[in-house]
Amino acid sequence: MKTIILNLMLFAIAYNGLSQTHTTVDQKIAESVQYLEKNKLPPSEYIMKKFQSYDVIILCEDHRIKQNLLFVQSLIPELYKAGIYNLGMEFGASEDQSALDSLVGADKYDETLARKIMFNYNVAWAFAEYMDIYRKAWEFNRSLPKNAIKFRILNLSYRYDWKFMNGQRLPENMVKVFPKGSPDKYRAELIEREIIWQNKKILVLTGSVHGFTHYKRAAFDYISDRFCRYEDGYMGNLLYRDYPDKIYSVVLHQPFSNKKNYKKVSPANGAIEQILTQLGNAPSGFDLTGTPLGDMPDNSSFSVGYPGFVLKNIFDGYIFLEPFSQMVGCTIDRHFLDNRSWNEVVEQSPEPDWRTLPQTKEEYWKQVEDNAKVEEKYQSVDMN
Repeated sequence: MKTIILNLMLFAIAYNGLSQTHTTVDQKIAESVQYLEKNKLPPSEYIMKKFQSYDVIILCEDHRIKQNLLFVQSLIPELYKAGIYNLGMEFGASEDQSALDSLVGADKYDETLARKIMFNYNVAWAFAEYMDIYRKAWEFNRSLPKNAIKFRILNLSYRYDWKFMNGQRLPENMVKVFPKGSPDKYRAELIEREIIWQNKKILVLTGSVHGFTHYKRAAFDYISDRFCRYEDGYMGNLLYRDYPDKIYSVVLHQPFSNKKNYKKVSPANGAIEQILTQLGNAPSGFDLTGTPLGDMPDNSSFSVGYPGFVLKNIFDGYIFLEPFSQMVGCTIDRHFLDNRSWNEVVEQSPEPDWRTLPQTKEEYWKQVEDNAKVEEKYQSVDMN
């Protein structure tokens, strides 16, 4: 009898704790809905408002989402109107900066040159919407008076040489693959030199990990007492370290990864989509820092090494364009390899230890197609 009573007591305690947890989350969701009803802004207006306080806004993307790229393209006139003449892109080599400046300032748009600039950075990046950013900048510049300042796309990376990979990420191999050192350090120093030291402003489009500012990613460390170290060498980390009052990170709505097997999970344990659903999925920009949305618990892989982790611990702001169910992949540019050497494609295929090296053009295009299947990938996002 005592055992039965004890078990009932333990069950009641556990149930009560679980109930309180659900109540707390439900309350935070309700508070977040109320907050957004009063404070959310259209995404473009949100970005422009942030530039009133910061010089470098980092847009953190999950790659190959068409809506994100169309949004960035639409920002070009708004940025220029606000006196922001630079858009930085991870996806381009600084060795081609002069060619890119010429492209977006030319009398006639050169699609072949646009493809060459992107191919020189990544032979597998055959996605039209990224190159269309060049075109949109060119179209806008054509609308300006002859002597006006031109809008500029700034390439933030450099040319890597993947032929030296030799199947292994050994230090002696990687210093040849990345002859100018850490790409993140290179990007941070380029932004510092081209933008911050010249008192300019820039919107930066990059993969999410490169945009971390105050967040330091945890990694397993066998010789540490707590078996964990915190990485702070990403582009955003480096800029934030030296210029904390100038840098602001904004995440474009995207799935995170879980801690167990890195499958896709919805941010804040599904709360963000729940909250925006109640608001009719209206495109919205909003702060995480200092808001109830930023206080939403998140158990994704970002939370490893951080007890009591919440959304504001990762990014400063958030942009929601559409729910995962409506996101689509980029358009594939079937002319991307025109006049390109197939040997160069094989030799410079990126990260050959992470993906199968294409042996034929058919295999190449199959890989590009698979990478663009955002709809299929997002169908499996865990929404809880």
